[in-house]
Amino acid sequence: MLVRAFAVAGLAVALVAGHASAAGIHGRGPGAQASLDAMVVGRGSKPVQVLTRLCTDPARVRHCVAFPQPLRRAIEGAVDRPITWVEERRIRGPVFWVMAPVEFGRGVATASFAWWDPGQLACRGGAELLFERAHGAWGGIEGFGWGACPAD
Repeated sequence: MLVRAFAVAGLAVALVAGHASAAGIHGRGPGAQASLDAMVVGRGSKPVQVLTRLCTDPARVRHCVAFPQPLRRAIEGAVDRPITWVEERRIRGPVFWVMAPVEFGRGVATASFAWWDPGQLACRGGAELLFERAHGAWGGIEGFGWGACPAD
């Protein structure tokens, strides 16, 4: 059990480290936000369901606002996997993602998310990824992740 939690926590660090050299992420608009969020959802052929709202507290699905259409379209273009936009988590559906608005500061940006896996283990987790702007482009610098699975 503990090993699974550490593996999920390590995922956040791997996401940032694996994409730290991602070129071409500039600005603060929908395209930049989508590129940062695409690092969260990742690549693969398995579909995901994503909440139609951005939540400042994604782990508890609280303080949510409608996902802006330009950002939704940009994420669909940046993510290399099928996305189903949902109003609430479908218990029998694919992995469910809740994203927070990307917070842009002076030279730093933070992307946060939470996820639920309805699979056999029913695990859930989340992460916060920190990006830094250097020479006009965003690059990952650190991440903190968490995960938990019910006792077997």
